[in-house]
Amino acid sequence: MITNNLLHEQYDTFRENIKYYRKKLNLTQEELAEKADISISYIKQIESNKEFKNVSLTVILKLSKALDVSVDKLFIIKIKTSV
Repeated sequence: MITNNLLHEQYDTFRENIKYYRKKLNLTQEELAEKADISISYIKQIESNKEFKNVSLTVILKLSKALDVSVDKLFIIKIKTSV
C-alpha cells in the first residue's frame, strides 16, 4: 500500500529534480514553462515546497522532454549537489 507520506516523499524527489535539471540547463522557470508548453504558475507550483500537486503523465512527459532527461531520472533520489 502506498501511503500519503510515501507519495509526498516521491513528489519531493520529483520537485527537487525538476529544479535541479532546470538549473543545470540554465533555464528560468519561465523558459522551462515555455519550452514544455506549461504555464509558469504550474512550474512554480511544482517547484514549490508549499503544496503537494497531482501531476499528470502528460506534464511529466513534457517536462522530461523539455529538460532532455528520461522520465525515470525525474524520480530518482540523487546525492545532494548544488548547481
